[in-house]
Amino acid sequence: MSGSGPGPRTSWEDLANLGWYRQQVYNLCNARRGGTMEGMQDIALNETFAFDWSWFSYNVLIGDPRIVGGPTTDNIESSAIVWTYDNTHNLQEFQANWTETWTNTNSASLAITNHSSISLSQSITIMNVATSEFALTIASDSTREESRTTTHELSTSWSITVAAGETVHIERVRTVINGVAMYEQEFGLNDTARIATKGRRWEGHYFWGMLLNSVLGNPRGRMLLRGLHTQESFHFRIVRVTPDGRRRVEPLPPPEGIIPPVVMSEKCGAKFPTMVPGIKK
Repeated sequence: MSGSGPGPRTSWEDLANLGWYRQQVYNLCNARRGGTMEGMQDIALNETFAFDWSWFSYNVLIGDPRIVGGPTTDNIESSAIVWTYDNTHNLQEFQANWTETWTNTNSASLAITNHSSISLSQSITIMNVATSEFALTIASDSTREESRTTTHELSTSWSITVAAGETVHIERVRTVINGVAMYEQEFGLNDTARIATKGRRWEGHYFWGMLLNSVLGNPRGRMLLRGLHTQESFHFRIVRVTPDGRRRVEPLPPPEGIIPPVVMSEKCGAKFPTMVPGIKK
C-alpha cells in the first residue's frame, strides 16, 4: 500500500521478509508495555487504529550504496600500422603530413543482481560507476540495466620527416579498459517508522506507538548491484627504423581533454523517541 511518506507503507509480508513475523513483533511490543496487550487485535501496522494516531511505517533505502567487490580493471592493448614510408633508397629526407581521425568511446552500465525482498519506490544513484566518470541512477525495482555512453570524434594532423635511408611507420594503438564493481544497498524501515499498540492502561495511556527499528533491532536487507565500465581510446606513435635496422619509438602528441573526478556524497541520520503515547487532541 502506497502512502504520502518516503516510500511504500510497510506490510506484514514486508516485515516477514525482513525476518520478523507478526507473532514475534506482538511478543516484543507486549513485553515493552508490561504485558498489557490482550491479543493480536491490539497491534496494528499501517491499519485499523494506527490511522487514528497517524503511526505509520515506510519501506526505504538505508544510507548510500557502497562497494563490496572491486573495482577491478583489465587493459587490452593492440596496435596497427596506419601509415608507412620507405626512404631507404633515397639520399634526401622526405617531408609528409598525415591526418588521422578516430573515435574514443566511454560507456558504463548498472544493473541489480539481487533485488529487494520488500516493496520500494526510491532510486539508487552510484557515482563513478566501476571507475568511470559516470553517475547512474536505477529504480530500486528495476529489472533492466541503466547505461550511458559518450563518444568523442577527434582528428589530428602531424608533420613527419623521414630521414634519408630511414623507414617510418605510424602506429595506431587501441586501448580497451574494462572495469567491474559490485555494490551493496541496504533497505529497511524509515527512521520514524511506528507500530500502533493498545491494551490495558500502561504508564497512564491505553495506546502506544512504538518505534519499529528500536523494537526489532533495525531490520535490514541488502540489494546487490553490478557496475560495468568500458573505455576505448587511441593514441599514436612513430616507429623509425634506421638503415642498420635499429628501431626507435617516438610518441605523437595525444588529444587534449581532462575529465574532473566526481565525489560521492554522504548522508547523515537522525534520532527519534522509541515510544510515544496516544493522546487525543
